Amino acid sequence: MRSFGILTAVAVFVSAVLAQDTQGVPNYSPGDPVVHIKNTSPTETHVYKVEGNANNPPTAYGAGGGSLPMATVLPGQNVRFQVGEGFIGAFTSKRGTGTRFEVNFRGDSPGDYKTWYNADMEFGMSDTTLGPTHGNKQINGDDSLAGEQDCLAKANSAWGSVDENTQRQLLDTGYLEGSVGGNGALTAVHMDKGADSSVVDFFQNVAQLNSYVSPGSVAGEATGRTAAVANQFSWSVATKELTITGY
Repeated sequence: MRSFGILTAVAVFVSAVLAQDTQGVPNYSPGDPVVHIKNTSPTETHVYKVEGNANNPPTAYGAGGGSLPMATVLPGQNVRFQVGEGFIGAFTSKRGTGTRFEVNFRGDSPGDYKTWYNADMEFGMSDTTLGPTHGNKQINGDDSLAGEQDCLAKANSAWGSVDENTQRQLLDTGYLEGSVGGNGALTAVHMDKGADSSVVDFFQNVAQLNSYVSPGSVAGEATGRTAAVANQFSWSVATKELTITGY
């Protein structure tokens, strides 16, 4: 799922005036893939970096490469982003510094269609989720949401299980902020490509964020427990409508 080929990155920010109810490809037919983007915040505008696979067909958004405008979602707005048939690409919150959601609408075969998707917090995290628009569970019946509604709360739920020495070491990295001890609590969490392996281990294995934080072993990037856990985070559903929700 994580082999998305060469992606074309967003190079420019699009002002809120372009954030209409419908974005993406202009030509849409019933049944074509759609990514709905909901902004539940009453005050904050959410901006997503959009990437498309360089080999996307002409029917898909971003076909042929080149810079793509960011998807801008105003407070309380629900944008219908028409990605077009055959779209493979990614939406990354916080202008490219938050959780990255990879989506693949190519399916497996005409008689056994699956939309694949995942959440990636290797290089950033945000309170954002992705899942089927109409509540369909993933094909194996487990929870269908990728990502986290509240990363800090999820991390805090595991903080008390960490011994004080490890808590201090994690706080010293700067990627976690808060206090030490049985009554200690986290006040902020961060992630980027420079994070220490101990931070990755905490988020992936201890807090068990609903995303891959380690790159996993698909391309041989990592081995061991963390890679094995990361490899679990690939979802598939028999639908062509997904919804990203920013909180």
